[in-house]
Amino acid sequence: MAGSIERRLQERVKELTALHSTARLLQDAGRDLDEVMPRVAALLPPAWQHPDCAGGRIRWRDRQWSTPGFVESVWLQSEAFRLRDGTGGDVTVSYGRECPPADEGPFLSEERDLIRSLADLLRAYFQHRCDDAAIVSANERLERQVAERTAGLRRLAREVCLAEERERRQIAEDLHDHLGQALAVMKIRLQQLRGDAMLGGHDRALAELLSLSEQAIRYTRGLTFELSPPVLYELGLGPTLEWFGERIEAKHDLQVEVRAGGRVDLPDDLKIMLWKCCRELVHNVVKHAAARKLTITLEGDASGVVLEVADDGCGFDPAGPRDPGGERFGLDSIEERLRDFGGRMHIVSAPGMGARVRLTTLATGVRP
Repeated sequence: MAGSIERRLQERVKELTALHSTARLLQDAGRDLDEVMPRVAALLPPAWQHPDCAGGRIRWRDRQWSTPGFVESVWLQSEAFRLRDGTGGDVTVSYGRECPPADEGPFLSEERDLIRSLADLLRAYFQHRCDDAAIVSANERLERQVAERTAGLRRLAREVCLAEERERRQIAEDLHDHLGQALAVMKIRLQQLRGDAMLGGHDRALAELLSLSEQAIRYTRGLTFELSPPVLYELGLGPTLEWFGERIEAKHDLQVEVRAGGRVDLPDDLKIMLWKCCRELVHNVVKHAAARKLTITLEGDASGVVLEVADDGCGFDPAGPRDPGGERFGLDSIEERLRDFGGRMHIVSAPGMGARVRLTTLATGVRP
């Protein structure tokens, strides 16, 4: 009697050991199946009544893992499991020879409970793997969709920018061709009238009108260049920066040096983007930096283009807060525009040490 109780106790200990060891192996759903499943299958024979002739097998979908020498004999015990998607598998223990009869052929009823518990563990494990794979797939799909839509939005933003620039260019051309020409003709006529009217006492009034017409011509010409400088399309970015530097130097108490070496031939969208970024950086310097000297450098070759704006002004903390009233304001927008072209922005600055902002981008269409 005592021996029978001891044997039954030993059987239960083996079953609990198998369950515990299996649960530990299945804790990490990310491990490779070919690493985990053979080890789980190896736990099956020792947990059954006749381990010397027992073999174990686990099947899932079209894959299977079994102990060495496993034979699907007539003396087997199996339990199937099924996942939510309808796929499934089973866990099987088979004896290689006939063994004494028990509750279920040569198997104990407790062994049926054990194999059901193991099947439940495997079902939960494979379901977890499927759920994780579905989440990963959904995340990847979502990331692809976000990337595609972001790329689409960036393309749209570039198209809008180009359309806006075309409109600005058209307005500038209209100002030059119509209003500018009309003002020039008016100035000529006023000069003629002034000569004719000197004896009539209207010279002072005509001089005032002539002065106003000259102011209007200068304003129209300046507005034309502000809207869309013709030199950008006729001669390129380098000459435009040189013209811009001269204009800034004449307008503000600031020494401007422009270094535009080499020939840089850029696509219109990239050329426009760099021009706008440079203009914004220079205006930031004029407005916030209290600088005495400003240097604009443009370098380009077949692999890329670099535009740098440096000043000897008050500087700022590049990692500091984005104060709408400070020089840091607007740099994020420039960086975002650069990113659309595969570029990047590098800032070297500190309070009291001036600032150096370097824009680097790929240069499709750049010729050495």
